[in-house]
Amino acid sequence: MVKTKKITYKVFLFERVKKKVIFFDTETYPLQIRITAGVRTLYMKSYFFNLLQQNRYQREITGSNQKISIDDVIVFEQKLMDYLLSNEDNGDSPDLVRQQYHFLSRDLLQELDDAFKTFMIDFFIGNNLPAYALFLKNDGWNYTSEFILKNLEQSLQPAMFKQLLQSAAEKAPPYIPLIKFFQEKINAPIPVLPVYFWQQEAVFHSFVRFVNTHYPEYNNPEKYINCLLKQFSK
Repeated sequence: MVKTKKITYKVFLFERVKKKVIFFDTETYPLQIRITAGVRTLYMKSYFFNLLQQNRYQREITGSNQKISIDDVIVFEQKLMDYLLSNEDNGDSPDLVRQQYHFLSRDLLQELDDAFKTFMIDFFIGNNLPAYALFLKNDGWNYTSEFILKNLEQSLQPAMFKQLLQSAAEKAPPYIPLIKFFQEKINAPIPVLPVYFWQQEAVFHSFVRFVNTHYPEYNNPEKYINCLLKQFSK
C-alpha cells in the first residue's frame, strides 16, 4: 500500500474472479487498482493490463523475443499512480484521481495506430489494391501498424511502398515517427506511450528534435498529437 497525503492506492491481482485470464504465456488474475480516501474506496481496472490483452500485442510479443511480465505492468501502473498523487490539484478526491487516470493513461501509440490503419485502407482503395484494404478491414486490427508496415515492405513493389510512406507523411496521423521515437528514445518495459509521458516537457521537446532530424518530411506532427489530447479531455 502506498500512501500520499490523504489518498492511498494499491495495484493488485483481483483474485475474487472465478477464472484466471491468459496474459501472454501466463495464467493470471486481472489487475486492478484500489484508491482509498478516508472511508471512501474506489476500484479501477488496470488500463495497461487490459490494453496489452488485445490480440495485436498478444500475437506479436508471444511470437518474438520480447517478454512482458505482470510485474512490468504493475510497476508501470504504480509510476502513473505516484505521478497522479504528486499533483496537489487532485487534493483528497479519489473521483478526481480516477478521472485523471482515465485521461493520462491513454496510449498515444494505440490511438495513432488505429487512425493509421484507416489511412492505409483508404490508400489501398485509392490505388486499386482492394485485397490489401480488405485484409486491413478484416484482420488488420489484430496486428500493430508497425508489424503490418514491415510485412508491406516485403510484399509491395518498392515504388508502391515508397508512395505509401510519402502519402503517410502528407495525410496520415504521425504514427511512424512516434513509434520510432518511442523505440529509440523511451525506455519503457511495455509498448505503451501514455499521455502523461507526452506531457512531460523533456519528452515533448525530445520528440520535436527527433522528428526534425529523422522525419523532416512530417510537418509539425506534435500539433496533431496535441489536438488529439484536446479531444480526449472533452
